Amino acid sequence: MAKLKAQREAEDRGFRSPLDVAQDAFQDFQSGPDIPRPNLAESFIPVVGPAWEAVADLQDGNYGGAAFNGAMAVADVLPVGVAVRGLKAASKGIGVLKTGSVTAGAAAKKIRRVGLATKGQEIHHTVPLNGKSRSAQDWRNHYALLKTLPVEQHRRLTGSWLGKPRYDPIRRVWYGTTDWMKAAPTSVARYAADAWENRAAEPPSGTPSR
Repeated sequence: MAKLKAQREAEDRGFRSPLDVAQDAFQDFQSGPDIPRPNLAESFIPVVGPAWEAVADLQDGNYGGAAFNGAMAVADVLPVGVAVRGLKAASKGIGVLKTGSVTAGAAAKKIRRVGLATKGQEIHHTVPLNGKSRSAQDWRNHYALLKTLPVEQHRRLTGSWLGKPRYDPIRRVWYGTTDWMKAAPTSVARYAADAWENRAAEPPSGTPSR
């Protein structure tokens, strides 16, 4: 009771704790004008896109989403950023698949509509359809497994184009895979090498440290 009375007296005198001020400011933020969410293309702007989404999530009271997107923003400036953006692409791809049929045509239209594929670019399946109809529903049409490429790069993955030969195996792998596909094994190998080096640097069991 004494604490409550002191608090009320402080409020009457115009004194407020920093926590009270912060809480009121946060409530004003949540009840203020809605922050428009970024579209799919904007959400992939490094740092800015996920930070924007985190702020919008925070205003909506989606604290889990805010934490996830905040982590994405931080990861964009770290060495693991490319791999993390692959996870983010996968999460966006789930949205693509929920809003349309899981067909190559539907996925391509969605990607072009949000501006991720521009004129002169084609959409490449990193896991080949192998002759399957582009109007059939298939997991290979998932956004995380699609990549936009200039026409020449796309055509030369599978054959010659305008007199230029098909790419060699190294360039087929490099151009034909997404950033996260290239980054994931590299990151795993690097961490494995670091772990091995650290293990090798440890003194033998029973050896006194200096």
